[in-house]
Amino acid sequence: MGRSKTEVNFQRLLAAAPQQRNHSKLMHPEIKVSQEPITRNSFKQSPKSDSENHMPSSPGLRRRVVPASNIKDRTHEITEADASAPIKLDAAAEAHIQKHRKLQEDLTDEMVGLAQQLKERSLMMSRSLENTEKILDSTETAIEQSLATTGHTNVRAMKIYSETSKTTCFQWLLMLAMICVFIMVVLLIRVT
Repeated sequence: MGRSKTEVNFQRLLAAAPQQRNHSKLMHPEIKVSQEPITRNSFKQSPKSDSENHMPSSPGLRRRVVPASNIKDRTHEITEADASAPIKLDAAAEAHIQKHRKLQEDLTDEMVGLAQQLKERSLMMSRSLENTEKILDSTETAIEQSLATTGHTNVRAMKIYSETSKTTCFQWLLMLAMICVFIMVVLLIRVT
């Protein structure tokens, strides 16, 4: 049976610990990782001393033995440091923090301004869309009226055209008859 993902990650973390440059992040920089293959139940149950009872054992890993008094002293020092006054920063760190706070405040103000502009532009766009919708509605109504009027005008024009074509045909026939009469009159005058 293989190792679990947690065991593999833990071993990788322990293997990378000696290369860590920031030693304040490491509690025990001198941790050694066992190169022996690990199985799930390969650790031995051995009687533990009082100094090992407070920490659970990890299978396949060697542990550096630290006297219990040293651990207690270190814990006591850490708690005293935490209980004492807050961490004091030098002027450069304080200036750096103030610079970042000012930058954050400026960014926040700018974001508020941009959000306000976005809201105003959104409202303007909404009003513009409403006005455009009204204009489109009135244009649609005008087009419908224009189409209706054009249809009515087309009907009238067709009626007038049909009547005109009848009249025009009659006029042509009348003119032909007049020409015939004129020619007959001219011939009659010549003959007599």
